[in-house]
Amino acid sequence: MKKPRIYYLIGICVAVIALAIILFLVLRPKEDPAKKFAALLAKQGIEKPNIVLITLDTTRADRLACYGYSGVKTPHLDSLARQGILFEQCTASSPLTLPSHASIMTGLYPTFHGVRVNGNTALSETHLTLAELFSQQGYQCGAFIGAFVLDGRWGLKQGFHHYDDQFDLKKYKQLDLGLVQRPGNEVVDAALSWLETQKENPFLAWVHLYDPHTPYEPPEPYFSEYNTSIAGLYDGEIAFTDEQVGRCVDWLVENGLDRNTIIFIMGDHGEGLGEHGESTHGYYIYDYAVQVPFVIVTPFDDFQGIRQTSQVRTIDLYPTLLEMAGIPVPEENQGESLLAMIFDPVQSKDYYAYGESLSPNILFGWSALHCLRNSQYKYIDAPRPELYDLVQDPQEFNNLRNRFPKIARELKEALYRIIEQSSLEAPKPEAANLDNETVQRLAALGYIGAPVARKPSSGKGEELADPKDKLRIYVSVQQAGELINKEEYDQGVRILESVLREEPLIPQARLLLATSYFELDRKEEAKEQYDFILKNDPKSVQALIGLANVLLEEGKKEDVIALCKQTVSIDEQNTQAYTIMGEIYMGENDHSQALPYLEKAVEIQPKLAQTRLNLAACLVSLKSYDRAEVFLEGVLEEYPKFPLAHYHLALLHEEQGDLETARGFYLKEVAYYPDHYKARFNLGKILFKLGDRKGYMEQMQEVIRIAPEAAEGYLFFARGLLYESPDIDRALELVEKGLPLAKSSDMKALGYFLLADIYTRKNQPQKVEEALRKANSYRSK
Repeated sequence: MKKPRIYYLIGICVAVIALAIILFLVLRPKEDPAKKFAALLAKQGIEKPNIVLITLDTTRADRLACYGYSGVKTPHLDSLARQGILFEQCTASSPLTLPSHASIMTGLYPTFHGVRVNGNTALSETHLTLAELFSQQGYQCGAFIGAFVLDGRWGLKQGFHHYDDQFDLKKYKQLDLGLVQRPGNEVVDAALSWLETQKENPFLAWVHLYDPHTPYEPPEPYFSEYNTSIAGLYDGEIAFTDEQVGRCVDWLVENGLDRNTIIFIMGDHGEGLGEHGESTHGYYIYDYAVQVPFVIVTPFDDFQGIRQTSQVRTIDLYPTLLEMAGIPVPEENQGESLLAMIFDPVQSKDYYAYGESLSPNILFGWSALHCLRNSQYKYIDAPRPELYDLVQDPQEFNNLRNRFPKIARELKEALYRIIEQSSLEAPKPEAANLDNETVQRLAALGYIGAPVARKPSSGKGEELADPKDKLRIYVSVQQAGELINKEEYDQGVRILESVLREEPLIPQARLLLATSYFELDRKEEAKEQYDFILKNDPKSVQALIGLANVLLEEGKKEDVIALCKQTVSIDEQNTQAYTIMGEIYMGENDHSQALPYLEKAVEIQPKLAQTRLNLAACLVSLKSYDRAEVFLEGVLEEYPKFPLAHYHLALLHEEQGDLETARGFYLKEVAYYPDHYKARFNLGKILFKLGDRKGYMEQMQEVIRIAPEAAEGYLFFARGLLYESPDIDRALELVEKGLPLAKSSDMKALGYFLLADIYTRKNQPQKVEEALRKANSYRSK
């Protein structure tokens, strides 16, 4: 029996309606995740969420309990992971602290932001950091740094109202970026002190914890609990770091700020702990070095206990954090917001993650390493390429490149596309805002504080060496650097000479050897090392500046100036070369010749206080007082206790006859720097002119104490004795001490005039005549 026609019509209608519903669900515009998150904030009454970003330096994801490790107790991180979203596969773009943090703070790969290794390049001001964007939105931004490698002068200070990077560099003869650090409890103390003043303001607080970095020296009770092996002590440092993370979270809870604060926790890179032969990091890009923890904790219950398995990158933090705060993401951004993935974990997509290690290339002249990773495979581009199935072989022991050539080829092509696309229109790298003394101490361990070009292949069909074949040599050079840092130069020399007999073309080894020879007063051998480097690489800025500093010690100023001019012909932005030339001419009192070089240094690095101070000193000598005063006041506005700033302001006013103002500035200089004998000497002279004879004598006594090898104190104290209550014998004793120390003609003339006065009082006319003859001979010079 046939069904009535009406049933067919009903069936068709139902099918059409069902299809329409499916099409609506599939094709309807998806709600913007940023708007959805903003609605959640509004529902909780949160207009501007506070942001706490904690970066865990040198922290492997697979050494945390929340990532499945049982060898360390991290209760605070575990709790945060349960309260938030944990990303199981997050890849850093570099196994080094500064490049990785530059990527975290800008959402850019190193191929674009240009910071490729520690210590050679600063983050350019052309890039917008998280702090700059948050500052523009009315946030108070504070950073609290655990190591000198992230000192504000490397460019990450941009946008922060408070950048706490207090390190006592004076106690280090050479500066190893990795070893100048402070413990996490001091970092968190500084952070909490600042946060106490920001409770009523929306804030972005970045807390950088460096403790898992070498040396592994966790405080008690962690040292005793984890002192089973080197790796155990590393775990102890992580346990201590966990405690510091807990202190930050406890403060938020105690102050009722946890319900309007989003916490981001991210590692910057990992640590070798002996895997693949690498004990620390910065050489290879296996997962132990680039897989890092990443946890986001929001105030919302809906986002608790989420574990995301898709591949993400550290550069993704930047757009994600901005969208969560309701801040527009700049076009100059290479990451992807993870908000959509957080709202819908099932529909999440895998991102290719790029990583690189340029240390083998820039520092040693071998091949660079580049990698591309997804959630299953990882391809490492090297002279002998590598492919790993990370699911089956997470420790990357079984190279499948020959077994799966198609997968390797596809990943290689994708890698090259990412390198090309991510580096399009990249700005030129910038030098760090470092003073000449700091650069010299960094250079002693192979850093240069300025951009250094990658080493290309010869172009004659010869491949650069594969870093896998050179690890032993790399380790030896690192060991020598550690010895040099401890001032054990003889041992460092033995290792470096052995390395160079086997591998003579390593620039890093020769730079370190030159430093060692110089410190051992083997200057000719130091010069030979620089000459060798320049013979093979005439454009080596490190060798040119290094050789210039050796020759400067020898007083060969013309040769130094020639080397500096050669340096700026290669790197026209090399502030150190301009500064050296300016200081040489200043030392010769040729201030007109010094001026253009010092002006150029300020033009290149206008924020560097030391270059502005040098220029101001030159302008004072040229009587350009108004220009000098602007620079000096600018320095003191930023750094109220900057060395020599008050001194030069005092000189400026003294030369214009304003003795009272000059006296005030000299007093400030000696209050901040009691052992600055020139400031005390000039202060004493002004006090004498103002009629304060007692103050004059006190300052000259201090000059003698502080600078016993300088003539000024003895001669001017003797002059005071002759003015006040003439103690002729004591005055004669002082002049006889001071005259042999006198270097300038004026000072020698003064000494003999004082002798003439003393001999007159002693009624010794022949000695008076001889002293006057010598005094006049020096005065005429």
